[in-house]
Amino acid sequence: MFFFWNGVCAVIISPLLTWLFSLMTPIYEFLFTLSKAIFLPFDYNFIESTFIFIFTTCVTMVLNYLFYDRLVFGDQIRPRQKPFSSALENNPKVSVIVPIYNTAAYLPSCLNSIIRQSYQNLEIILIDDGSTDNSALIVDQYVRKDPRITAFHQKNSGQSSARNFGLQIASGEYTCFIDADDELKPSFIKDLLAAISENTPLAVCGIHYKRLKHHSAEDVYITPLRPRRPKETKKSYLLYLLATDGRMYSSVNKLYHTALAKKCHFDPKLNFAEDTKFVLDYLTKSYLNHDNVTDPAFVLKPLYIYNFGTTTSTMRVVSVNWQNWQTSYRNLKSWLGRPTIKEWFWLHTVHLRWRISYLRSKRRAR
Repeated sequence: MFFFWNGVCAVIISPLLTWLFSLMTPIYEFLFTLSKAIFLPFDYNFIESTFIFIFTTCVTMVLNYLFYDRLVFGDQIRPRQKPFSSALENNPKVSVIVPIYNTAAYLPSCLNSIIRQSYQNLEIILIDDGSTDNSALIVDQYVRKDPRITAFHQKNSGQSSARNFGLQIASGEYTCFIDADDELKPSFIKDLLAAISENTPLAVCGIHYKRLKHHSAEDVYITPLRPRRPKETKKSYLLYLLATDGRMYSSVNKLYHTALAKKCHFDPKLNFAEDTKFVLDYLTKSYLNHDNVTDPAFVLKPLYIYNFGTTTSTMRVVSVNWQNWQTSYRNLKSWLGRPTIKEWFWLHTVHLRWRISYLRSKRRAR
């Protein structure tokens, strides 16, 4: 069906473009006369054929993106399953895991935003990963301030190791991760709990993106995403989500089922995109392997405050190394296995998106 659709597009578009180019014949003749006068080669047929090929390819790609799913699967979206009760109704305990390393300048704001959440049934787990500044002192002060806070001090082992340790001891029914130099909007946990249920594997919210260096901010990842189409594979849908925008890449703007999250881990060997690998591993265990599980739930509010450009952020360094992006791409290909044609299309779209993100990271780092 995929090749048939592309063939039909090419057959319809090519004659139309040929006719349009024929209207430009006077321009071609002028260029041809000019090139002869100044002794420059000018191949009218070659240029016309090249432009027709380029325009046909571009228009076909646009039509694929806009209409292929609808023409193949029809207008109906994936039928919604019977709605499940929101997790918020049961007032479950939520474990909030915060890995900390030399973030004394930002830590009070982060912890205050957690303590002041509108949803209060929390277990706040702070893991001091061998900080050498005043972070450990601040952690101990907050332990005395709020009985919901538990602190652990360990030898520096990296953020992934700290998160894994937090997962091991988490006792809440649901879990979220917060970076120590970021903050939360007051309704972060409440709104994510309202969106998740027993059969919903993951709740994802938008981000308030603050560029500290430029003193600017914007709300991102708050636009609707289409639901999964009938007959569309779950992996293809996840690749579509990865290709569409960045709300699926991070581990921090999400709410997880703790029991399932404990079956996954952050890879300590990775210093880049370990979040994405964790999210994909988590969804593989909870979403891909069970037919009665619904798609991830999206909360279209910028509830997570991401401070880009803090002095403790390593993203500015690791994101400008193309090898890190290539390693992440190889991990994604390994996770995908043998792709279908549509999965292959979305996989390469993700790769293109990552290449653009890499170039943008290099520009920001200047």
